[in-house]
Amino acid sequence: MPNFKYEVVDAAGRSSKGVIEAATIADASKMLRADGRFIASLEQDTGASILNMNVGSPKLKTKDLMIITRQLSSLLSAGITVIRSLDMLYQQLESKKAKTVIGSVYESIQAGKTLSEAFREQSKALPTIMVSMISAGEESGRLDEVMSRLAAHFEKEQKLKNKVGAALVYPIILAVVTFGITVGLMTLVVPRFAVTLNELGGDLPGLTKAVMAFSDSIIDFWYLYIGAILAIVVGFRIWKHSEKGSMAWSRFLLRMPIVGKSQKATAAARFTRTMSTLLRSGISVLDSMEITSHTLGNKYLEAQLYDSRNEIRKGSSVSRSIRGIKEFPPMIYAMTAIGEESGTLDSILDKAADFFEDEADAATAKMTAAMEPIMIVIMAFVVLLIVGACGLPVLTMTKNIM
Repeated sequence: MPNFKYEVVDAAGRSSKGVIEAATIADASKMLRADGRFIASLEQDTGASILNMNVGSPKLKTKDLMIITRQLSSLLSAGITVIRSLDMLYQQLESKKAKTVIGSVYESIQAGKTLSEAFREQSKALPTIMVSMISAGEESGRLDEVMSRLAAHFEKEQKLKNKVGAALVYPIILAVVTFGITVGLMTLVVPRFAVTLNELGGDLPGLTKAVMAFSDSIIDFWYLYIGAILAIVVGFRIWKHSEKGSMAWSRFLLRMPIVGKSQKATAAARFTRTMSTLLRSGISVLDSMEITSHTLGNKYLEAQLYDSRNEIRKGSSVSRSIRGIKEFPPMIYAMTAIGEESGTLDSILDKAADFFEDEADAATAKMTAAMEPIMIVIMAFVVLLIVGACGLPVLTMTKNIM
């Protein structure tokens, strides 16, 4: 059975810590409360092994969020209490990060906090949209409906990510193959040709000398090339995650001929879908705009959408406030205006989201379709360059003999 680390407070106010063995976190909680002690904290003891360390972002994956919200929606709709639903969900989850989050939420509620407060404490692992909608659902008494909307939102978000990821698989494979072929030719084939050509003697063409010199440098100073590549990759990632770098990179992506269209379509789909989900859950327009601004996937567009809230504060409508975002398709402004006039903004945006998700799929397909021949041309150019450098001296010698 697993072990659980705990901290409890007795009736006299004295706190104590320790480890208890139990089948589930709920059983551990019951055992600790049996003596009338108050539980300050309770979590699974994962030990100090490096294998148990959390690596990477603390944010839960969209797939985990989809499972959590769908399960909670089903359990709450069946009339099961929140605390029991969380306990059942904890036992079903497979992701270590997700189990940790739900376990912490469970214990916070056991300590007397509300569901929204418990989820807000896990804001480092959960998206803002989820925390805000759970708070709205708890206040309105429609928590099961809110969980259902969240599940549908995360399912469509996961579907969009899967399509983009699947479309990029082939270009990535081509890039890896191109790199592998280049390294293989330069380290295995070219050196053998160089030995043969040196034995034959004669003056070598400039292209052959350059390729052979490059091959020798890779073999002799491979560690410098690896260091340079790592330095470039790490430097680029640091720059891209900085405030100025992320903004510049986001604007660059939007201006690229093919990639830019895919970025704009994806941002439009996320804006309409997220706004629709939030408005239907009773979140105010101003708060919905702020939450949505963090979900677009492009820092430049996120900053513009966040700034548009100032126009709404001044009394402007949503359609007018976002009109200054030139990267959004004109259809968004028109449909938002129609939704505001008719009082059905949430449903109009939901229908618009379906359209823009199809547009995003089409734009992504076009982007990958254009990348494939480009990668093939690059691979063919590299191979022909190396083969030509090795074969040119042989052709020159053959002509001289004839």
